[in-house]
Amino acid sequence: MNSRALGRQTHPERRSRPAGHVPVAVKLALVIAALAVVVMGALGVILLNQHTQTLRAQAERFGETMAHQLAGASAELVLAEDRLALGALVNNLAASEGVRGAAIFTLDGIPLAEAGVHRVNPASTTPWGQGVRWRLPGSDEPVASWQVPIRFQELEVGHARVAHSLAPLEATTRRAVWLLVSATLVMALLASIAAGVIGKRLSRPIDHLMDASRAIGAGNYGFRFTERRNDEIGHLMESFNEMARGLLEKSQVEAALSRYVSPGVARQILANLEQVQLGGRQVEGTVLFADIAGFTALSERLSPTEVADLLNEYFGYITRIASDCHGSIDKFIGDCAMVVFGATEPDPEHRLHGLTCALMLQRLVIRLNARRETPVSFRIGVNSGTMLAGNLGANERMQYTVVGDAVNLASRLMALAEPGEIVVPQDMADDPRVAPCILSARSDDIRVRGREAPVRTCRIRAAGGDPDLDARLDALLDEMGA
Repeated sequence: MNSRALGRQTHPERRSRPAGHVPVAVKLALVIAALAVVVMGALGVILLNQHTQTLRAQAERFGETMAHQLAGASAELVLAEDRLALGALVNNLAASEGVRGAAIFTLDGIPLAEAGVHRVNPASTTPWGQGVRWRLPGSDEPVASWQVPIRFQELEVGHARVAHSLAPLEATTRRAVWLLVSATLVMALLASIAAGVIGKRLSRPIDHLMDASRAIGAGNYGFRFTERRNDEIGHLMESFNEMARGLLEKSQVEAALSRYVSPGVARQILANLEQVQLGGRQVEGTVLFADIAGFTALSERLSPTEVADLLNEYFGYITRIASDCHGSIDKFIGDCAMVVFGATEPDPEHRLHGLTCALMLQRLVIRLNARRETPVSFRIGVNSGTMLAGNLGANERMQYTVVGDAVNLASRLMALAEPGEIVVPQDMADDPRVAPCILSARSDDIRVRGREAPVRTCRIRAAGGDPDLDARLDALLDEMGA
């Protein structure tokens, strides 16, 4: 169906529109006017709030400063009970611009000197707290009172109170509100006029686009415009076609990938979109576990944001190194990363690739620690063997992962490794494809829970037959801008 056909189909609809139909130009004008009001209103409220808070803070600082100045000037006079001097002090302050009253009290609340109005009920001797707001009787003028202790050499000897006017603050706020409302109305009017003019010119092709949007909304992602136009509407139609194609692909991809968390199996999923189901197959592969040694203590020294940044940084490096070594991230578990080799695609060199990944990660940490204030060490365990690789979970939510005894042993070897060590089974290090490429040191046999016989292990010290390991790591770091 092309746009001309769509246009012919919508003509009867336009002729038979109900009496209450509102033209698209009017709707567009109303929408844009409403949007202008909302945007201007929201922006104005934010600016007005900030403006008011700033003025209020200044007013509070003024009152608090005046109260502290009064307290500092009257300390010795209070001790001397010089009521005459105290009276002159508060009278001078009460005569200042913006000050409505001042008073000095003993610790028991007995006034020593008063001037002006500094509380709601002048007959009350109940002390007020800091920043109390009220209105002057009769004039209804907004006033704020501040009361601070009078101290002489760390000894509290009384209280000083100052009441100052908030009328300038309210007047400024009213002017700002008036300007905001005026600007909003002008913007709404201009937006309505512009939207009405534009809406009339766009109403006809918009009808076609509305029919197309209904088709897309109904799930018809195969809809396409066939008409070609050399104007903005034509570009919009082409963009609509691109959007429809993208939605079609997205609906298929999301149906499969929304149940997966590991990007390492994306190609396998996309190649078999029609048969995504639970199940797995036995594979010969290698699994690597790496976690940060002493992560709990490290977390206590860093803020949560710094901890998150640290983990994200190292997980980013691990992901790139794993990809370079033909592996894929299976999952991140707290501060631990699980990497698999040979699980999604057959890889006869999965053992070597897993150990190479461990060595590159070990060297990366050494480099990063040289420029870090907080050094980090990884404990790494690597093991290979037969494992089950496939989709585990439920039909509504599944994960592509590997499970089995070989995976469990790799996790336990990681737990037994010292900070900075790579621990692997001895038979893996003795593999003819691996042995020439590594330098290892024999370790004591260990007993692993769940196994009757001890496991012979060794610690990998360095790479032996891969002189390009550092060059590969340099290239990766350059790509990542590290």
